[in-house]
Amino acid sequence: MKSLRSFVFAAALLAAAYTGSAAETSVQSVPDAELQAMLGKYADAATSFYNGKPEAVKALWSHSDDATLSGAAGGPTAKGWSDVGSRLDWASSQFLGSDGSKTIEQIQTAVSGDFAYIVQYEHIRYRRPGQPEVSKRDYRVTTIFRREAEGWRVVHRHADTLMERQDIR
Repeated sequence: MKSLRSFVFAAALLAAAYTGSAAETSVQSVPDAELQAMLGKYADAATSFYNGKPEAVKALWSHSDDATLSGAAGGPTAKGWSDVGSRLDWASSQFLGSDGSKTIEQIQTAVSGDFAYIVQYEHIRYRRPGQPEVSKRDYRVTTIFRREAEGWRVVHRHADTLMERQDIR
């Protein structure tokens, strides 16, 4: 029930931002100071993550049973902290020893009560182990945060690599 409530609220946040009715639903487009600090930590932790060290990113996630992760590498959505933590370990290991970096283009941020979301583009640069040339990955990402006893935590992340519109006809 808690995960359904989280999903419904996150959907309402996204709908409010899309329809422009943010004032009616008490959604702030500028994050509070605590969330802003968390976003800074999350961006810094990504440097370690894209160098094969997931611990700093994992520390910023909710360790609850309703945490979910739909990663850019595909596969099923990880559900529950055990699965999410394992998926983060695996994803970070793909960049092991890669001298990686990440830059962000923030598209939208909104906060309402104990929930917040960000929509952004992430540009990852890394070296595949044993390869001299720099590789790149560009992601579209939506991340949902929830305020917990320890502060803001990631409760869901969805990323994909579909950066260019495709004609489906």
